[in-house]
Amino acid sequence: MKTQPITIENGRVTIRPSVNGVWLTQSQIADLFGVFASAVSANIRSILKSGILDEDHVFRRTRSRNGNLVERYDLEMITALAFRLKSEKAEVFRKWI
Repeated sequence: MKTQPITIENGRVTIRPSVNGVWLTQSQIADLFGVFASAVSANIRSILKSGILDEDHVFRRTRSRNGNLVERYDLEMITALAFRLKSEKAEVFRKWI
């Protein structure tokens, strides 16, 4: 099992950055905060549309080993989402910040 870059367990946040920083897919963000992927997607669109964050800095599209494109978001976007999503884990993350 691969270790996740960010975990929230027992009210504690752990971040394990890689050389390239912390980048998560929408699905990973949804799992991290315990919400639906559609909520993550809608809030990402809202954040980018409002201009709060610049897509060129917080978004990366890479190709996986099987050739599929994978969209990932950085820690700045993950943090912004923590303040928009309503879940117990998002609240823990906000308090940790």
